[in-house]
Amino acid sequence: MSEAAASERYTGVAIALHWLVALALGGMIALGKNMHDADHRPIEWMFQLHKSIGITVLVLMIARLIWRFMNRPPALPEDMKPIEKRASHWVHIGLYVVVFALPVSGWIMVSVSPFSIATVLYGTVSWPHIAGLPELALGTREVVYPRIEQVHEIMSWVLIGLFALHLGGAIKHEISDDEGVLKRMIPRLFGKTTPPRAPARGALLAFGSAFAFFGVIAGGPIIAQSLGGDGPVTQDISEGNWLIDYDASEIRFSGTHSGDAFSGVFEDWSATINFDADDLASASVSVSVDTASAQTGDPIYDNTLEAAEWFNIKAFPEATVALSDFRQEDEVEGVMVATAALTIKEVTAEVPFIFELTEADGVWTMTGTTELSRQTLDLGQESDATADWVSADISVSVSVQASPITP
Repeated sequence: MSEAAASERYTGVAIALHWLVALALGGMIALGKNMHDADHRPIEWMFQLHKSIGITVLVLMIARLIWRFMNRPPALPEDMKPIEKRASHWVHIGLYVVVFALPVSGWIMVSVSPFSIATVLYGTVSWPHIAGLPELALGTREVVYPRIEQVHEIMSWVLIGLFALHLGGAIKHEISDDEGVLKRMIPRLFGKTTPPRAPARGALLAFGSAFAFFGVIAGGPIIAQSLGGDGPVTQDISEGNWLIDYDASEIRFSGTHSGDAFSGVFEDWSATINFDADDLASASVSVSVDTASAQTGDPIYDNTLEAAEWFNIKAFPEATVALSDFRQEDEVEGVMVATAALTIKEVTAEVPFIFELTEADGVWTMTGTTELSRQTLDLGQESDATADWVSADISVSVSVQASPITP
C-alpha cells in the first residue's frame, strides 16, 4: 500500500458522528417496528423514546452535514471500478437524504397527529410540534396523518435497503482490496489505524449550528411564553371579605390515563370570597385560574394539556369559576353545597360543589370536591372522545385556608 493511500482516513469527528448516527438509527428502527402491544395499542414509553432518538438523529445530522462540507472525505480506492464508485456515491447521497428526511417526516407526522400527544425528549426536554400543523382542522389532520405515516414507513425500509448496500460494499472492498475502506471508519481504540490526511476544521460551525437549532426549537416556546403577556386576569382581593393563604391552599385535579391514576395542581390562581354563613343568599366566590400553570409532574401530560383540544392555553389562558346558590346539605351535618359554573374555552358547565368548613385559631379551612365531564367541557374530544385513554370524568378537589377580614 502506498504512503498516500495509507493516509486516506476519516477525521475523528466524522467517525464519531457516523457511528453515533448508525447506532441511533438502529435503535429507532427497532423501536419503530415494535411500538404496539398484542392488541395493537401503542406502548407510550416506546413512542416517546422513538421520537427522542429521531430528534437526536436530526440534530446529529445537522452537525454531520456541515462537518462533511468543511472536511472533504477521503477518496475511494483507486482500484474500484467506475460503476462501483458511482454506486457508492449515490448510495451515500441516498443515505444522507433519507437519514435527514426520516426524523423530519416523523416530526411532521407527530405534529399533524389527531392524538395531539406531546413529545418530551428522554422524559426531560419538551419538543414542540411544528408551528401551525396542530391547528389544522381535525378532518384535515385525519387525512394527512396516514399519508405522512405511510411515507415515514416507506423511508424506513428504503433506509434499511441503503444500509445493506452500504455495509455490503464496505465489507466487499475491505476483504478484496489491499487498501480497504472499512478501517478508515473504525475508531482508533479498535486497532491500528492511520492518521487523517489533514487537520480537521469547522467544529465550531458544525456543532454550534446543531446546538443552536436544538436551542431555538426547544427553547422557543419557553421564550415566547415568557414574553407573551401578563397571564390571566385576577380578581382584586379587596373586593372580598376573606384573606386567602395561597401557600396553604391548592386546586387539584385527578383522573386516569390508560388505567393508571394521575393528578396535578394549578400553581397560579386567585379568588375573591364573599361569604357569611349567616347570609348564604348573598354569598359568592369567583376564581381565576391560569390554565398554563397545570402541573402533573409528568412533562408529557403537562405539554399535552396545553394543546388546542385540551386547555388551548394560547387562545384561552384563563379559566373561571363562579360559585353561587350556597346552601346547607340536609343529609350531612356541617357539609354545604354550592353551584359551581366553570368556564373554559368559552364553554360553561354547572356542577354541584360539595364542601365543608372547619376552624382552628381563627383560620378557616374549606375542603371541597366536584366531578367534571370532559365531554361537556370539550376537553380531549378530538383524540379521545370515547374515553379509551383518559377517564371521561375528572375529579377536582379544592383546599383553601382563609381568614375573615375585619371591617
